[in-house]
Amino acid sequence: MFVEQARADSVLCPNIHSTRDVKNVCEVTDSNTGAFLRTTFSYVDKEDIVWFGRTPGIRKYDITVEDIERSLRRVPDEKIYPLETSLISTVPDADQKDLFIKRPKLSCVDDEEEVKLVPRMLLEEAEVLEFLKQHPHPNLIRYHGCTANRGYITGIALDKHDVILLYRHEDVSRDLNIAACMDGIRAGVRHLHSLGLAHNDLNPMNIAVDHDDNPIILDFGSCKRFGERLLFAGTDGWVDEDYSTSAQCHDEAAIDKIEAWLIEAKDKKVVNGP
Repeated sequence: MFVEQARADSVLCPNIHSTRDVKNVCEVTDSNTGAFLRTTFSYVDKEDIVWFGRTPGIRKYDITVEDIERSLRRVPDEKIYPLETSLISTVPDADQKDLFIKRPKLSCVDDEEEVKLVPRMLLEEAEVLEFLKQHPHPNLIRYHGCTANRGYITGIALDKHDVILLYRHEDVSRDLNIAACMDGIRAGVRHLHSLGLAHNDLNPMNIAVDHDDNPIILDFGSCKRFGERLLFAGTDGWVDEDYSTSAQCHDEAAIDKIEAWLIEAKDKKVVNGP
């Protein structure tokens, strides 16, 4: 089993104070019937040790701290983290507090096949960001390197941004200049394409906006060179069709959908009021 069956020594077990301490809280349903099966969640401690829990039959809003502490199991490092490599730069501990640390895709731990891909996914995203660090652009997220512990790459260190495009209309009272925002998104994507890369998962959750409403493209987990095969790609509602290889046309289709969504969101705000 990919999650350790026995609880680790009690000294190592995380001390959970609130249900808000856990992340990636998901309700899992039966793929055929849609019936609720379980809630899953994860916790990463200050030593980058990952813990994963399942509560069969308990909905996510009904989970208690006791449920969490009882179900958490440590995930072995080698199951979710890639080994350190000299090709990936690391960030000193002192610098990490001011950065956003992107962790592996821990929701995959619940699936015995998907979890096998998790270390590779983190490493490949870090490799893309190392390349983009040498070819920066103001509309692409700034990458600082990776965090490392016990000989493994444990996270990707990025600039922090407080506002995501998906919630921009809710979080900021002033109107968004849609034309300027789309110009920035297109500029970032053109830069990627000029380097032979496609993002392959553009959507409002993967775009931040800074204090001046400049868009910043995030999440390079599906970013690959044109024609390369993808492990995961696209987000429902933001793609024209399913695809399995990297291509410019996926980004172009997503850009059109994002622009249409922004215009529709603005029209609704005008009609309904703030």
